[in-house]
Amino acid sequence: MSRKFVLKLVLFCLLTAYYLPLTTSGLYGEVAKSDFGIGVNYPGLGTRYFLSDKISLELKGQIEKDIFVGGLRGYWYFSPEKKLIPFAGLEADFVTFKGDDSKGTGIAGEVFIGGEYFFAKSFSVQLDLGPAFVSLKDKDTSESVNGLEYVVNFSINYYFGK
Repeated sequence: MSRKFVLKLVLFCLLTAYYLPLTTSGLYGEVAKSDFGIGVNYPGLGTRYFLSDKISLELKGQIEKDIFVGGLRGYWYFSPEKKLIPFAGLEADFVTFKGDDSKGTGIAGEVFIGGEYFFAKSFSVQLDLGPAFVSLKDKDTSESVNGLEYVVNFSINYYFGK
């Protein structure tokens, strides 16, 4: 994902967060009244289950050309009764990749902060960011790569009510 795309995405989210409350003042997020949600993120899908009003787990998968990332995210919501819900969390992922000269697996772990904005009772947009440690190992050689990367995630979520 290019820096230009990420900057445009962040700008879009900031403008949406600023202008949308002016037109949807009667709407709010009812995270506490929903047990299950699905989300579309770039470039994948996620399913979320709420253990309580403030804690949820998400099973997430992302597929890009010759790369698969699948993992589990844990969320802590600071004020689940608001329209704009700040959160923090942890993510652990399994990675597989295949290139022209290499093929292998790896792991990734991320600490993130973000927010989720409900623009309708069951629909929200979410943006989070944070540092991620990534470790990849080639299957056919002893080469490996480890490093810290900065990750931005964006998703659109739908929650099923009780």
